[in-house]
Amino acid sequence: MSELPAWVDPAQMQLDTRFDAQGRWVSGPANDAAVPKPVAAQPRDIVVRDDTLRSGGNTPGVYASVEKKLRIAAALEEMGVREAEVGYGSLPDDRRLVQSLKSRGSRLVCGMHARAWLANWKSDVDAIADCGGDLVNFIGMQGYTSTHALHPQLSGEAFLTRMEECIAYAKSRGLKVAFGTDHPRPEVVPDTVRRAVAAGVDRWVVYDARGWFLPQTMAMMVNLARVASDDKIEITVHAHDDFGLATANTFEGIRAGAMGCDVCVNRTGHRCGNAAFEQIVVGLEYFFGYRTGIDLAHITALSRLVSGLYEIPVPENAPIVGHNMFSYGGLHIPGILRGDWFLWENLHAETVGAKRHIVYGPSALQRGADSPLDAKVATMGKSADEQQMDRVVSGLRQLIEDKKFATDAEVEQIISRVMG
Repeated sequence: MSELPAWVDPAQMQLDTRFDAQGRWVSGPANDAAVPKPVAAQPRDIVVRDDTLRSGGNTPGVYASVEKKLRIAAALEEMGVREAEVGYGSLPDDRRLVQSLKSRGSRLVCGMHARAWLANWKSDVDAIADCGGDLVNFIGMQGYTSTHALHPQLSGEAFLTRMEECIAYAKSRGLKVAFGTDHPRPEVVPDTVRRAVAAGVDRWVVYDARGWFLPQTMAMMVNLARVASDDKIEITVHAHDDFGLATANTFEGIRAGAMGCDVCVNRTGHRCGNAAFEQIVVGLEYFFGYRTGIDLAHITALSRLVSGLYEIPVPENAPIVGHNMFSYGGLHIPGILRGDWFLWENLHAETVGAKRHIVYGPSALQRGADSPLDAKVATMGKSADEQQMDRVVSGLRQLIEDKKFATDAEVEQIISRVMG
């Protein structure tokens, strides 16, 4: 971490702001009081499972070829992602993706979806095992009425029996098995999970596939699964963002004791997308001190790679990876020009492989001790009198009126032109 400037009182700063030991970010004491971080000797290791290659590939308007997915997979593995959901056992291209990854020596744990409700569900399992998949991920639709078109015969005991058959058969094919149910009633969770554990399931996934959970609901469902399983298996969470709660729901699921979570880069995925890879990976360490093993410095580059390959622009104001995340204007400019990034940045931009951008808008025209323009002149090693500053302000005002803002380089040009 860079040294504090002379004007900062370290004792007071410690009261107001918490610095990460590695200089990656600052946070406020209120979070530490509300959610104490784990002691250094007992940090939790969270498995962040990327779902960009499957759910992210289902984003409306996206065509993700095998070649594109291989590039994303390589970037994920390089930054320390250990597991990815890569597609469906029923799709030839997804099977070819797994075969290509394995032939290239990839160490990613490759999970694939299988459909438990179909009469020929074994064909999905066989396809996953035969192509080299490591994990079969069953999603069952428990709790529908008996007239549901997809599986009218699978309710009550029939559903539980099918679940047990799926788990046993997949285990016999040498696969790790994850099972979860889409929006079940809370009262059916304990018996369902107990039956899955007895059948040999390795992981239980708490799905909010509709994106309609509250954070408290996610925590409740995780707790129900943990108690029923007696913490003998992995519990993970999978959240969608239909109400903008996927990140919060994922955090609450982890806080409730889940050991892992599904995420998608740039919040891609069905409808409004899944929990955002970038928000979850950074937030798990920032807020809770949990370890993920993922190199945060690659996050911005990964976001841009997925944006380019999937042809989905990242919103300017997207958290963590949006252009505006580290853009500054108006009265924030003097502190940034001094190098006091912690006055306005929660994350040091370089922590996630980003760079700062200074933009001069209308509020940058203000004068006084905290004037952005006076600060800029000083950083250029110049000293301007009032007449010169009036001309700088006039030139900047005209540029802002013409194009809404001015870049740092354009302001330097105006200052140099006025002052020589």
